[in-house]
This record gives sequence, structure tokens and C-alpha cells, in this order.
Amino acid sequence: MMCGAATPHAIDKATGEFRQVSSARIPSPDLNRLQRALGANYELGKLIGRGGFAEVFLVHDRRLKRDLALKALRPDLITSEALLARFRREAETVAALRHPHIVPIYDIGEAEGIAYILMPLIQGESLRALLMREGPRPVREASRILLEASDALGAAHEAGVIHRDIKPENIMLEGKSRRVQLMDFGIAKAIDHTDGTPGLTSTGMLVGTPHYMSPEQASGEPHLDNRSDQYALAVVGFQMITGSLPFDGESTRAVLFQQMVGVPKSLRDLVPDVPAGVAFAIDRALSKDPKQRFPSMEAFREAIAGSDPWPSLADGNPSSSTPRPSSASPATTAAAIAPVKRPSRIPMTTLGAVAVVATAIALWSTLRDRGPATEPVPISVAPVRDSTVAPPKAPVPPPPPSPQPATAATSRRPANPGPGPGSTAPSNASQPPAPPPPTSASCQSANTAKKWADAVRLCTTEAEAGSVAASRILAGLYQRGNGVTASDSAVAYWYRKGSAGGDPQASYRLALMYGKGTGVIQNDVEATILMRKAAEGNVTDAWPLLAERFEQGLGVKRDDKEAAAWYQKAAANGERSAQFNLGEMFLKGRGVRKSEDEAAQWFSKAAQLDHPGAQYQLGMMYVKGRGAIPKDEGVGLQWLEKAAAQGHEEATKEVAKRRRP
Repeated sequence: MMCGAATPHAIDKATGEFRQVSSARIPSPDLNRLQRALGANYELGKLIGRGGFAEVFLVHDRRLKRDLALKALRPDLITSEALLARFRREAETVAALRHPHIVPIYDIGEAEGIAYILMPLIQGESLRALLMREGPRPVREASRILLEASDALGAAHEAGVIHRDIKPENIMLEGKSRRVQLMDFGIAKAIDHTDGTPGLTSTGMLVGTPHYMSPEQASGEPHLDNRSDQYALAVVGFQMITGSLPFDGESTRAVLFQQMVGVPKSLRDLVPDVPAGVAFAIDRALSKDPKQRFPSMEAFREAIAGSDPWPSLADGNPSSSTPRPSSASPATTAAAIAPVKRPSRIPMTTLGAVAVVATAIALWSTLRDRGPATEPVPISVAPVRDSTVAPPKAPVPPPPPSPQPATAATSRRPANPGPGPGSTAPSNASQPPAPPPPTSASCQSANTAKKWADAVRLCTTEAEAGSVAASRILAGLYQRGNGVTASDSAVAYWYRKGSAGGDPQASYRLALMYGKGTGVIQNDVEATILMRKAAEGNVTDAWPLLAERFEQGLGVKRDDKEAAAWYQKAAANGERSAQFNLGEMFLKGRGVRKSEDEAAQWFSKAAQLDHPGAQYQLGMMYVKGRGAIPKDEGVGLQWLEKAAAQGHEEATKEVAKRRRP
């Protein structure tokens, strides 16, 4: 659980049981033996650090008159000549890496059972020390650290080296600029045994750090690739920005369990001002299935270095002097948003049943307290009245109309949602002819002309420049696969940019994606926030959906009064489901004053639009003579029959009961 301390539990991959390990102190190398192994050219100094694999000592190079750092591996990990040979091979591979953000290796050696590495002494501190002292980092600084670390990892991966133990302790920050220097490449792999228990040493210690392990590493997969490092770096990024880990627990077992099945909170729930590109990159890199992460560290880096606005920092913080990352080009942006499916949980046959992890509802109070931006307009037919005023008697609803074939137009009145991504206005003979196409090429003109390759190129350029219309068209191109490979994650990316630019239609469509987990990690809190933005932007389709979220408590605390207000707006706009739900609320007195008269009016409106539930309720009100409706079993039976014809079970039972001889 802690660097330098024995792991409390480990998974025995052969039996699926948890193995208890010794609580004895981790042994340190004998200093006299270590000095003899170094020889006369180096003077062994004080202990300056301790990690899970090794201890670090200050060493003075007598020949070159410089101070170095020596990392001596723990004696209990050096158990065979084969392991020493593997350690040499890994160190030689890492020594060949040349990158400004990777700590170089000067020398390696082993003698008298001690293996060591000589490296430069970094004048600075680890990211872990910085986080412990100062807490979460500003988003700009955290992003800069992620960019530099991902650049180093990308170079290592191209050379065939997987780190396997990315964590704040292994990210050194050098000098006043806090330049990233990654340490300990390949060490985890070097000490990993191949005795049939992948990921475990002979003492039962897991190779790696549980809080930063990828799900595949936590489950003991022997063959890890670059996407495992990507996951670990995303955990570090999450921790830097929020000040907390995405997964935690009271024991190693609990942490590993969460790594394999847990769903992290959304970054934007915890830090609302985090740029959408950064949140998108970290959310995707935390996918349980490696195939759903970015294909490379370069793609991960490009997603972070998106064109989202950065805060202006001039507070003297070292990060404020770091230049803003350049915006990703259309080509690299497309690479960063390769297709991704909704994350799936990794099966754990050795851990038994998978627990369901609840999503935190952190922002419900904000949603509740804000209220609708514009209060719902009063409805002349059946207004929502104050509870202290008695409603007047309502007119008796008419009997059902003669049966007519059901059509799409009669089932629901269009809610005028506005143009979809890449859509054009329908032609109409009564309208004046469309103006001639513009002479200069644009996103809209290329899309209208169905020149998909040009549309993708032009729309990407315009969307990156801040055009919300281009972002919406581009999302539609990715959704349909016109000119590009269809990609739900790309659709979400461009809708997110449109939403950030104030496009309520983009907010609505992105809310639907968050609600279903399409292209993004399912998040009801984010879905409700976006749905509210759309509803306040007069996207009429959002009104009943937002009302349902308040009624059911999806991503927000349940609030019947708020639900009734949004149902009222949708019902006045002719949305039959909202009319039915509003009738139910009046019938039961939820969020509004109980009134059978008001309920009858809304049931009548929805019933005439062929809503089966409303037809059933109205039929029963006629059968029983409730409120202002006179008892009339004949009219009631007609409404029940219409509901039964649409498959309403209760209506079918009532009709059968009344037709018995």
C-alpha cells in the first residue's frame, strides 16, 4: 500500500486466494558490501530515499568530482542469476533511451548479491512530495506535467520499453521550472518473476503500486503494453487536478478490486473549470478495457493539448511561465479521438461477484437551487396553481374521437428541436428558393454539397477556431461516418466543444450520450447538467427529459416541484408524455396541488394524442365519475378500448372484465 512497506495482501493466481505476507521490516543492503561493490572511485554517502524496490544513496564520484544518485535494489528481490541477467538487460535497454524527460543511467553493476544503478542526482523533488506539501496543482501546471511525462513515455514505448510503475514518486520535478524527469524505467519488469505467478515476487508482493495499477496489471496479466502506462499516468493526472485518487480502499485487496470494476467520478464534477479536452483525455485513458484507451501516448498527449481556453496565471508559480501547448492540428486531433466504445468491466473470476459502484451525485444542490433560467410559462388550459388557491371547475373532456389509423404525426407533436448535425432545412414549395451557394468553400457549403472529405477538413478548421455550428456538423459527420471513420468518442468530443461554446443543441446531444454511456463514461450528473443547459437554451426536447431526471433523481436530488415545472413547459408545447406525467402529478399531488380536475384536462390532451396511459386514466375517471367528470361507463369503455388496442395491460384487463356475459 505504501512505498517501502510490505503489501498486506496479494492475489495467488493459481488458487484465487489472498496470500498473507510477512510484516517484517523490508531488508536494506549491507552498506559495507555496497561500498565494496562500488569500488574506490565512488564514495557512498547518506540514504536520501526509499522506494518499494530499492533504496537511494548519495554517491560522490571521486574522478569527475560530481554527486550522483545510487539506487540499490532490495536484497530480497535478487533471488537468482536469471533475475540478475534480466535486470542487466532491462537496464541496458533503458540506458539506450535519450530523452530530455527521462533520467539517464550512467552505470549498472552487481556484486556480493547487490544490484545497483548509478544515475544523476536530480536537483528538485518528486511529484509526490509536491502534492503532499502543496496539494492539488492548477490545471495548467498539471497539464504541462502530463504533456512532458507522456512525451517521455511515448519515446520509451517506441523503443519497446514499458515503465509498469508510473506514480508520483517516479516523476521527479527538476529545478525552478519543475521540469519532468521520469525514473525507474523497466525496474518492475526486471524483478517480475516468471514462476507461474505473473505480477508477484517470491515473497508474495505485487509488482507495482496498487493505486496506480491498470486493471490488467491488477489482475495479473503477464503481457502489458503501452496502454497500461497510459492508465497509470491518467491516475496521476486525476490526482494532480482533484487532490484525490480515483480509486481507494482500506486494503490492497479493496484498491485492486476498485481498479478492476470501479467507476471514477468525473473530473468536471470535482473541478468544474477543468478544460474539456483534459477531462476527455483522462476519462478515456481510465477506461477498464485497454482497447478503449488511446492507441498511443502521442494520441493521449494530443487530446490533452487541445484548444480549450487556459486560465491566465501570473501569480509567480513556476507553471505560469510555461508556454501554452499548441493546438492540435486536424490530423492529430482525429488521431486523438479514435473510435471508442463504452467501457466494460473486466471479469474477475477469482474475486467472486462484481460489486456495483454507485456514481457520486455531487452537484444536485447546485441544480436544485438554480431553478429554471426562465420560469415555465403559465398554461391557460391547466395552469400549475399555487397550493393556496383552489382551481376552478374544469370542463368535461369530450368523448374519444372515432378510430383513425395511428400515424407518426398523431402519436406526438414535433418539438422543433432545430437542425441536427450536418442537416439542412427541408424543402418547401411555398418558401422562396434557396440562395445560391457561397463562392468560397466553407464547412456548411461542403457539407451541403456532400463533399465529405472537404467537409471534414473545413469543419475541423472552423470548429477548432471556435465555430459551434462547425462543431455540430463535424459531430454529425463522425456519427454517420461521412468522410471519416464513425466514432462515438469523436462525436462526443465535438459536441463537447460546441457545448462549451454555448450551443444548446450540442449540450442536448452530449447529455444523451452521457446518459447512455455512448462514446463517454456514463455519468448521470454530467448528463443532468448538460440537459439543463439545453433546456435553458430552449431546446424543447430537453424539457421533458430534464423533468424526468428531477422526478427520478437521476444525477440530481429528486425534486417533484422542479419536475412539474419542466413538465409544464413541455406539456404546453404539445409533448404528450409530459402531458400524461403532469396529469399523474396532479392526480397524486406530487410537486403540485392535488387536483383531479387538472389531471383530467392533461389526461384528455395526452389521450387525444394517442398516449395509452392517458387513455387508460381518462377511461377510469369516466367509469368512476371522478372530479368534474360525470360517471359514464360507455365513454369510459371507449377510452379503455383505445388504450387496450395499444397493448396497455391494465386497460386490457378492465375491458375484459366489463365484456363478460
